[in-house]
Formats: sequence, C-alpha cells, structure tokens
Amino acid sequence: MNNRLIILGVVILGALYIFFSTIYVVNEREQAIVMRFGQITDVRTEPGLYFKVPTDIVDSVQIVEDRLLRYDIANMRVQVSGNAFYQVDAFLTYRISNPRLFRERALGQLAVAEDRIGTRFDSALRQVYGLREFNAALSEQRTQMMREARDLIRPDLEELG
Repeated sequence: MNNRLIILGVVILGALYIFFSTIYVVNEREQAIVMRFGQITDVRTEPGLYFKVPTDIVDSVQIVEDRLLRYDIANMRVQVSGNAFYQVDAFLTYRISNPRLFRERALGQLAVAEDRIGTRFDSALRQVYGLREFNAALSEQRTQMMREARDLIRPDLEELG
C-alpha cells in the first residue's frame, strides 16, 4: 500500500510537470517567439493562453516586449559647422514590430538591438548636426533636424525588426 502511494505521487508530480511545461501565457504587452530545436516555428502577437510541446528541450518560448521602448543618449558632444560643439541629449522611441526578424537579426535580445540602435542614432545625429551652423538647433530648424535624423535611422532599425 505504501509503495502504491509513492508511485501514485510520482506519477501525479510527473503529470503536473508535463502539463505546466506545455502552457505559456502571452499578455497584452508581450509577443512570444516559439522555437523548436532553435528554429522559429511560430510567433504569437495576440494575448492569450497557448500550448507547446512539453519541456524546453523541444519547444522553447522567448517573450519579447510589445510596447514602446525608449533609447536615450545623454551628454553627447557633437561638432557643428564652424568647429563649434554642442552637448546633445536625445532619445528615440521604438517598438519591436517583427519579432521573427528581431530574433534573427538581434538574437532576440534588447541589449544587442540597443547597441546597434545607439551606434546608428549617434551617427545620424552627428551627420545632421555636422551640416548645420551653431544656431540651427536653437531655431525653428530643430524640428527639421529631428526629422532628418529619424529618416536616416529608420531603414536600419526596420532591418532589426
């Protein structure tokens, strides 16, 4: 009788483990990338309760943000036309719109994506400010300068997903 209870307990624990390892939840602020043996098999963008093959060895799920994210640059020293310098604080907001591409290009990691964003954002700001005189950023041209920087960086960011 005692052995039967132990066996029954082990079977119940095993069944619970298998059941809970098949479930994953995607909330409204997230997207999920489902991978089977490291290959992307599905992308879930709608919130809900989903099922997968048990254990993370066969199917694994990577959760990716689906809300606006922000990247900041603080105290960046930028040279403008005429050899003058600005101290620039800038930010951009972005959203992961293509989780599959994000997984393929940035390994699904925000740190990798933000390194690339930072490099491209820095370059775009330097390019835009370098074409202007010192007073341009303090005038009505500022809006146009930000649009130009956005237009320079947008194609590169779309490649990241």
